[in-house]
Amino acid sequence: MKKIPTHPTHSWFLFLILLLLMAGCGVRDGGGADNGDHNSLSSHVDVGTNRQGTSSGIEQGSPFGFHPAEVSKQGYQDNGYTDALHIGVRFTRPSLYALWSVIQPDLAVNAFDFSLNDDEYGKVPTDISIIANISPQARMDQGRCLPGSWLPIDEAQYAAFVKATVERYDGDGLEDMPGLLNPIKYWQVGNEPTNDNRSDFAGLQMITYQAVKQVCPDCKVLIGGATGFPYNYIWEFDQFYAPILAELGGQYVDIFDFHWYGNALGEYRLRETAGGKDVLDHIRSTLTTDGFPSDIPIWITEMGAYSGSPTDEQPMQTEAQQAGDYFKRFIYPLSRGVDKVFPAFGLMEGFKNQDSYFDHTGLIYDGEGSNDLGLGIKKLGYYTYQKMTEKLGDADWSSLTILHEGTESEHVYVFRIEKNSLPIYIAWWDDFDEPGYLPGDTKSLTLTGLTGTTITATEIVPAAEFGRNLSDDDQAFAMKTYPVSGGSADILLSESPVILEGK
Repeated sequence: MKKIPTHPTHSWFLFLILLLLMAGCGVRDGGGADNGDHNSLSSHVDVGTNRQGTSSGIEQGSPFGFHPAEVSKQGYQDNGYTDALHIGVRFTRPSLYALWSVIQPDLAVNAFDFSLNDDEYGKVPTDISIIANISPQARMDQGRCLPGSWLPIDEAQYAAFVKATVERYDGDGLEDMPGLLNPIKYWQVGNEPTNDNRSDFAGLQMITYQAVKQVCPDCKVLIGGATGFPYNYIWEFDQFYAPILAELGGQYVDIFDFHWYGNALGEYRLRETAGGKDVLDHIRSTLTTDGFPSDIPIWITEMGAYSGSPTDEQPMQTEAQQAGDYFKRFIYPLSRGVDKVFPAFGLMEGFKNQDSYFDHTGLIYDGEGSNDLGLGIKKLGYYTYQKMTEKLGDADWSSLTILHEGTESEHVYVFRIEKNSLPIYIAWWDDFDEPGYLPGDTKSLTLTGLTGTTITATEIVPAAEFGRNLSDDDQAFAMKTYPVSGGSADILLSESPVILEGK
């Protein structure tokens, strides 16, 4: 059996072998005796050449965002950023945009009303960075763009608005918002520009970018994110979004953003459902073809899956499925070089208030709609997010490496990251892809080349059906310590991803 070094820069080599991935014989949810059909779930894995994904090295800091991180619900006692701070959110993309049509309602008067945005940005804690959206108008036509176009009706006036807005919040001491404590260094032009039947978004991106840079050269400008769901993603991207990038010709974008939703059954893998193609690879290829730097930072400022049964024909998903999927939607894209990830829409449920997909993606129930357990009740995903940031918040994300990526015949994923110069391993088994899988089945992961005496696996999804009965003091996360013998340890994987730490 071939052994492959997982990190050749160390004097010692850690080898990862996934062997004899076999099913356990535990009690299954359906009850009854084990009939033996699932005792031999197994697969031999040759790790081969390790695949490494690193961050661009341009955008530093925590990768943990939320769109938006603020909770605002009548009757909820912890409105604001209490929950975001509690679970370790470090970036927010507020739902209130800086709109020319609102901030300068009368174009005949050279005056700006920043009161709404002052309130929105002013209440964001300094521990949470802001990415602010800026645009001539909201999605509905408010008369600030040319007919059928994204171009402002008066480019000079629009540019003046952009400069005044960015100057107010950049924290340089010049014409800043009174009492500004949390400067804004990230501005995004519009949002999902291809969702509106308008042309000339490249022109709007250029005008806005140049205006931002004139007053805040160190600010970063994002392009409005590419939509959205895995099915037919590449065709829609090529048809509607790629022409914008081609027109920009490698300029006027500091950070690229794309959005990624879907279900909790493997769609975190950034592959188009229709054709199975790798969406991130395709986006990178398009960017470089159009002249953008090969290391341009890529963010996902909207990602999500749901729990419950939304009314728009989505299959039922449990809280545990959502929680595990959200964890994977962070780790997998980050291991592929994405810099930051923002679940959406909202830390608390409720967006369109139609009991549809986006009303089920939050991590706190809003007291409305189907499958709701009551206003303010936290889902399992709330605690998973908190445990993820607790364990990995201070990690060196540039060191995150894919050691093994599941294949068509086996479905195990293993990653390595460093924290305080020590390795941490992350592993999961996509049991939903396993033919004949039954709840309770397990797979064995053998790690070799370890130098400690034990390794502890912490399940990242709490061992409960719902989050409503959990608290921070509960021992909700199953932990098991495995002996390391001869540098080798055998770990059992089940439904929850695990974080592995050696001693």
